[in-house]
Amino acid sequence: MSEGVALYVRVSTADQDLAGQQRDLQRYAESKGWGVVAVYSEKTSASGRVVRKAHEQLLVDAADARSGWRRVLVWALDRWSREPSFVKAVGSIEQLEELGVRFHSYREPSLDSSEDGRPSLERDVLRAILPAVASFESRRRADRTIVAMREIKEGRRPTRSGRRPGRPSVVTPQKVTAAIRLRKQEKSWAEVAQHVGLKVETIRKAVWQAQRAPVGRPGAPGPSDAQGGRGIPRSWEKVGASTGAPGPG
Repeated sequence: MSEGVALYVRVSTADQDLAGQQRDLQRYAESKGWGVVAVYSEKTSASGRVVRKAHEQLLVDAADARSGWRRVLVWALDRWSREPSFVKAVGSIEQLEELGVRFHSYREPSLDSSEDGRPSLERDVLRAILPAVASFESRRRADRTIVAMREIKEGRRPTRSGRRPGRPSVVTPQKVTAAIRLRKQEKSWAEVAQHVGLKVETIRKAVWQAQRAPVGRPGAPGPSDAQGGRGIPRSWEKVGASTGAPGPG
């Protein structure tokens, strides 16, 4: 009498076909001399937000010795488990094995349960190696992202949209120039802020930074920064004289 096997087939969307997976699994079962006792099939995403009814029913039946099958055959591990982690996906296989059910993957025979009940050496090797490989790839992607962002900020690499990264600045050179002109006309900071459409502290800081930058180098550090000083920059003395206000803070 042939040994019973259950097939589990799954696709992610309604317009995909289950028949191809099922044909492959049935041919494979026949080549092994297993009789197909049950087929659990569903069209649903592996997302954790969706309940996989056929999968849940298979687990219920796996716990029942009267189900008529002690093997489960799937097309691939990603059809069986929704876990993004290989280690956790293998854990779901071992839960089946604890119920006395052997797991078999058509595409990944190295994940199959052993016939003698011993732990699978190949599976253990993969479980040790793949997370390390995934971690290495993750670090490489992170490093590439950091380099790309630095080059974008330095203007050596364009963004896909062509725009500079980050939120657009609300402070423009025109607003700063207008603010300086208004301060020379002895307007209060509140009046200046209302005129340019910015907060008082925002426009005060912008004027201070503009005045402390050397000519031709907007936003460059003033003398006090170059000397490590923390007080009011020497260049701000000119700003105070021209705008009638101290620097920020």
